[in-house]
Amino acid sequence: MIRYSFLIYHQEYNDFLQNLQDIGVLHIAEKATDYDEETKQTLEDIKQLNEAIRFLERKDREEKPVNDGTKPFDIVSDIKDKQEEIANIEQELVAIRKDMDKAQPWGDFNDEMNKKLKTLNLTPRFFVVNEKHFDSTWEGEYYLEIINNQQGYIYFVILQEGDQEIEIEAEEVKLPSKSLSELDKEYDEKEKRIQEINRIFNEYAEKYLELLRNERKRLQEKTDFNQALNHTEAQAEDKVMLLEGWVPDTKEEELRNFLEKENVLYVKSDVKDEDPKNVPVLLKNNKFAKVFQPLQGMIDLPHYRELDLTPFFAPFFALFFGFCLGDVGYGIVILAAVTLYKHTKAKEGMKLYLTMAQYLGGATVLMGIIGGTVFGMNLTDFDWATQIKNIVLNRDQLFNLSLALGVLQILFGMTLKAYRLWKFYGFQYALSTFGWILALVSLIVYMGGDQLGWFAASQAGTYFNGVLILSGILIFFFSDPTINIFARIGKGVWDAYNTITGVFGDVLSYIRLFAIGISTAILGFVINEIALTFGEIPYVGPVVFVLILVIGHIGNLLISSLSSFVHPMRLTFVEFYNNAGFSGGGKKYKPFTKSL
Repeated sequence: MIRYSFLIYHQEYNDFLQNLQDIGVLHIAEKATDYDEETKQTLEDIKQLNEAIRFLERKDREEKPVNDGTKPFDIVSDIKDKQEEIANIEQELVAIRKDMDKAQPWGDFNDEMNKKLKTLNLTPRFFVVNEKHFDSTWEGEYYLEIINNQQGYIYFVILQEGDQEIEIEAEEVKLPSKSLSELDKEYDEKEKRIQEINRIFNEYAEKYLELLRNERKRLQEKTDFNQALNHTEAQAEDKVMLLEGWVPDTKEEELRNFLEKENVLYVKSDVKDEDPKNVPVLLKNNKFAKVFQPLQGMIDLPHYRELDLTPFFAPFFALFFGFCLGDVGYGIVILAAVTLYKHTKAKEGMKLYLTMAQYLGGATVLMGIIGGTVFGMNLTDFDWATQIKNIVLNRDQLFNLSLALGVLQILFGMTLKAYRLWKFYGFQYALSTFGWILALVSLIVYMGGDQLGWFAASQAGTYFNGVLILSGILIFFFSDPTINIFARIGKGVWDAYNTITGVFGDVLSYIRLFAIGISTAILGFVINEIALTFGEIPYVGPVVFVLILVIGHIGNLLISSLSSFVHPMRLTFVEFYNNAGFSGGGKKYKPFTKSL
């Protein structure tokens, strides 16, 4: 990013801003801390438009824009009113449904029937009792008629004569004010009203989405313009306007070409002395890493003096997802389903996420082969898979692989941290982190080399101790180059405690990759066993067998996919980001522009 400061004569300022908005490359430095009333109202209007647009976009209708003079906020207001109406109707339907359930055992008693009985000085009273407690003598004492017998309960009515006392051990029921047929009719009418409202919503989605988007665009441009005015400082008794902002180096030429045509005094400066959290960030990633960029947006943007970790965690994330799901069959299903949807019905905005799903499906196939699982079955049991038996790992090896991946990613994160400190602050700031990397790598080599028979631990002890001493010097004497030597040692001791305990816990966290992968495989195996058991039932067995397999594996795929997505995210954003020294707090580059 490159900082620009502009000085513009006040009478030319509005024209300058309009032209600056046309080219749309400058991120304006924010100086005003509050919005004026007009801007607050406009932002509220934009919020309402966004809600209406998101709601109509979910209707997934083919757009057929019309220009019939309809005003955008008439549509917004009508959508809100009808959404409230649907919410009220749904509450009423719940109440009607309860009344229908209450009236159903009694049949269709209505007011007309009650009026006829009243002329005969008879009042119907309704009772329900467990059939074990029904006393047949009641039929001789009262005008009693059994109406229904359901689920072990008897529903009956007694016609009370005048003020006749009725003393029986049964629960008296008060029927709804409306008859069952009336309730049923009212229920249907309200459901039809909801269908009618949804038909109107579909019509709005077809006709007016473009209208709403255009209105949002207009208001956003107006708001951005007002905000640019708010972030302007008046100088020289309000005769000169000072505006500051940033432009990416990749877009600076557009700004320079614009400034050559304008009568503007400007100053160009470097941003290295700025607070890195005030400088906007524009992420630049290759085609592969860009697919995983939405995940980065879920936590925070890196600030200006941090590395964008997206291209560095993306391969690990895909691999971890595959490790957790770890089934060739599930991976092929994901790949096939996502690819088909992506190239047939998917909207452009969804394709980035579907491409990510394709990578995750491919990683699942790869790790499924390494784990030797296909739809819960052991891959090595198939004759056609004999050629891959040598690369299939057993459970102990998978456990060790999960730990090895954890150590690798943590060391990789530390390396990125050292590189960032070196690049943005200077080599001496990275020495402490290099010390930790050296210590951990030498420890792994020392222990692993002895176990693998590369060398005897006793022979390498002298070299290992020498490396540890060097690591200790880097860790304790360069923990913070800005403070004195004694403070550095104290900070180094504290950092050593946190790092040793933290790294050990972080490595153990990667065991979840193994645990989730094994649970997915076990669930798949159990589903197969249950299907085989029920498949032995005469006649219907094959049908039940297929149903259990399909429903069971779909359920396992959905549940396991969720776990396989969530847990690698935790490993990425907690373990990896922590060891990479990520602090975040970056401000997204948002150019002052007319295009959304």
